[in-house]
Amino acid sequence: MLQVYWLIIFSALAACAPLVPATVPPHIKNTPGAFVIVTDQLFDAGDFRLEFPRAWSVVITSQAYYGRIHVNFVAPDGGTVFIQQVDAIDSSSAEHKILSNGVILKVSVEAGADSSAGFSEKARQLISTIRN
Repeated sequence: MLQVYWLIIFSALAACAPLVPATVPPHIKNTPGAFVIVTDQLFDAGDFRLEFPRAWSVVITSQAYYGRIHVNFVAPDGGTVFIQQVDAIDSSSAEHKILSNGVILKVSVEAGADSSAGFSEKARQLISTIRN
């Protein structure tokens, strides 16, 4: 009886073998867009990284084929920090940060209608952690 049981298990596992690809499928191996890692409180885009407050959302808005990162960090109360990787400093009122690796980031902050008094401080802290 035990042999029949093991034969059934072995047969079921053998039948599942074709379901697991032997190599990484092309649509996963060649995913377009910039390389980005988002962990608990760290955003790493390769060219730059930063730490964001716990409970904030990360919204990547860049297009996959563009190659430059556009990302928004949204506070629970609606305030947002916008960061765009750009080619040059423009005449906008946004702050620009030039990193030691030559990357230029355009940074702007928008407080929401319901933003708390602490939002500005957390936004400044987030901006101060930007590095390459």
